[in-house]
Amino acid sequence: MNCREFRRKHDAYIDDTLSGVDIEAMGRHLRLCAHCAALDTRIRRSLLLAHNLPSIQPSAAFTERLQMRLTHERALKARQHATAGLMMGMMTRHRSPFSTGTYVALATGIAVAAGLTMSVILADDADPTIRLAPVVASAPEPEPVATRHSGDGRLDARGDADLGRRLRRAARALASGERRHRSLTP
Repeated sequence: MNCREFRRKHDAYIDDTLSGVDIEAMGRHLRLCAHCAALDTRIRRSLLLAHNLPSIQPSAAFTERLQMRLTHERALKARQHATAGLMMGMMTRHRSPFSTGTYVALATGIAVAAGLTMSVILADDADPTIRLAPVVASAPEPEPVATRHSGDGRLDARGDADLGRRLRRAARALASGERRHRSLTP
C-alpha cells in the first residue's frame, strides 16, 4: 500500500468499515510509514477532542424561532424571485431584434469605414507632384570600330585611337557651337 491509497481509505479505517485484508494493509503501512502514522495520530486526537466536548442543548423556544425565521426567509426569497421575474418579463418584451453577433459585425463595419475615411483624408494632404529620381549623366558607350570601303573594294579599318580622337573633336565642336566639323564628315 502506498501513502496516497492510505489517505484515500483512512476515513473508512477510522470508522472501521474496511475489510479485514484492508485493515491489515493499513496497519502494516502505519508501522512502516512515519508520515502516515503522524497523520493518523493527529486525526484520532482531533476526533477524541470533538467527542469529549459537552453537548449543546437548544432552548425551548429555539424550534419555534427557527421555523418563523425559515418562513420569513422563504417569503422574502419568493418576493425577490417574483420581482426578478417581472423585471425579466419587461426586459423580454423589449428585446432587441438583433443578436450580439449582429452588433459585433456592425461595430466592425463602422470601424473599417472610419479607417478608410481617415486614410483617404490623410492621402489628400500629400503633395500631388510626381518626383523622379535624379538623372546622372554618364559617358556614351563607345561605338564599334568604324569601317569604310576604299576605292578598290577592300574594307579599311580605322583604329580605336583614331575613332576616339574624332569623337573628342566632335564633342568640342558641339560644345563650341560649330555646326559642322570636318572630322564628322566621312
